[in-house]
Parts: sequence; structure tokens; C-alpha cells
Amino acid sequence: MKELKELIKKHKKIELSIKHFTKLRMNDRAFSSWEKLRKLKKEKLKLKELVSKFKK
Repeated sequence: MKELKELIKKHKKIELSIKHFTKLRMNDRAFSSWEKLRKLKKEKLKLKELVSKFKK
């Protein structure tokens, strides 16, 4: 259960950072911000899959 809670916390932190980067992205159209956003979204999906496996 402890591992599951840690994964959920990481997932939520990534969601917050994604929201932050999307707000920055509205003003900044640099490629680096787009790249960071894509990496975070990929990590978020991986963590979501791990959480769903743990719940089963």
C-alpha cells in the first residue's frame, strides 16, 4: 500500500507540473518547453499504468 500511495503522489505532482507548463506554454513558444511537456505527459501515463496494475 505504501508503494501505491507513493506512485499516486508522484502522479499528482506530475499533473501539477503539466498544468504549470501548459500555462507557461501559452506565452512561451520555445521548443524546450514543448519537449518538457511531452516528457511529463509520457511519465504521467506510465505512472497511471503502474497505479492501475497495483490496484488489480
